[in-house]
Amino acid sequence: MKDIQNPIALRSIEWLTNALLELMNIKPFQEISISEIAKKADLSRRTFYRFFSSKEEVICFHLETIWRTGALQLSTDKDHSYFHTIRWYLELWYEHKELALLLYRNDLLSLLLHEFNHLFQEVYLMRKGNYPLAKQSEAMKYALSYSVGGLFNILWQWAGEGMQKSPEEVANLLLIAIRLPDQE
Repeated sequence: MKDIQNPIALRSIEWLTNALLELMNIKPFQEISISEIAKKADLSRRTFYRFFSSKEEVICFHLETIWRTGALQLSTDKDHSYFHTIRWYLELWYEHKELALLLYRNDLLSLLLHEFNHLFQEVYLMRKGNYPLAKQSEAMKYALSYSVGGLFNILWQWAGEGMQKSPEEVANLLLIAIRLPDQE
């Protein structure tokens, strides 16, 4: 999707996004048509296609918006520890728990993985840009893929359990899991 600054266009995008999310609370994602989304948003199909090429793209746009807002918060944070960054990630998704569970129920969390693979490099550079790995782009690609996969699967596991645990509880369980191999 192209970068859009026009307030009317942004409002239409917001309406289309909200319409899709509302429809997903009523019926499965796969059963929702573009016409239904446009109608629910009081817009035309043509308007939908002016901004998006698919329903999945609407979800990806929404996920990127959430991510960018969260990353902006993270950029002002002074604590750059791994644990704190994990807590930020978990708290971000706990704040958007309803969306995470909706994506899980509709088997759409994989869209999040796709977005994460593009966006996590920004977080790494923001947090650890002066570390040697940041200067080794090939190694960094693999390291980030490893990290993204782990964080994605944590969210998948958590959503599969209904996100009943708090971000603090999940972060502490992860910390235990990370430290255990050193103690064996």
